[in-house]
Amino acid sequence: MKIAKILSAAAACAVAAAALAVSASAELTLADAPASNLSSGTGSWMLKLYVPSEGIDLGINLADIKGIRYTFTAAEPEWFEGNTGGGLVISCGPTSVTPADHNWASANWWGVVDEDLELDTHDEAAAVKTVKVGDYTYSATVMIDDTNCIYVDEVTASPDGYVQVAFQEWGSDMSAITITGMELLDASGNAFASFDGNGNMLSDAPSAPSTPSDPSDTTSKPTTPSNPSGDKGSPDTGVAGVAAAAGVAALAAGAVVLAKKRK
Repeated sequence: MKIAKILSAAAACAVAAAALAVSASAELTLADAPASNLSSGTGSWMLKLYVPSEGIDLGINLADIKGIRYTFTAAEPEWFEGNTGGGLVISCGPTSVTPADHNWASANWWGVVDEDLELDTHDEAAAVKTVKVGDYTYSATVMIDDTNCIYVDEVTASPDGYVQVAFQEWGSDMSAITITGMELLDASGNAFASFDGNGNMLSDAPSAPSTPSDPSDTTSKPTTPSNPSGDKGSPDTGVAGVAAAAGVAALAAGAVVLAKKRK
């Protein structure tokens, strides 16, 4: 009986530890009204920019895309400790006409620097450094180079061509994070197209604000493509292994974090 009780207690502890590790792992909040070309999950926010076989063509000149900037915020500021990170992906294909390593080219990012919160969790080894842009709000930018460029001619010539971008979360913060927007950048780092957190395209070029006397102006109205289905060319990215490691780290800190909620 004593052995049975010991085993039972050990099993209960294991279940509790697993639950704590899961609850202590950061994740993305789901888009509340995702556009038809947005795949919104707890680990990835992925937007299809060009998949003509699914009826997705936003009219963007793909050659103009020289960078992607995401903006995100802490969903539960009182729990936020800056232990967040993941990958910024630029993906094009199919692999029959583009290099296989461009099917899911990812630049990793980790942590934030926020002097007001006395946080500096940025990993100097990470390819991307986040920038504070507001209270509990940060941006992460990946610029295009030879390692993640879009093969425009090959993609547009193929009936199965596609271009998609993604923001991935692998962190271990107690607060989830929310994508509030994404921008396409030109070679000078200026935004020429922007999207809201639901993946709706808000503008296709910089323009002057519309006036109340011009009700026909539609430059700021969301637009969405029609008839998308499935995810083109998204391979196994190894997120599960990273998430598992983050869960182990979260378990070690979880009890302390749960005991003292940020005032």
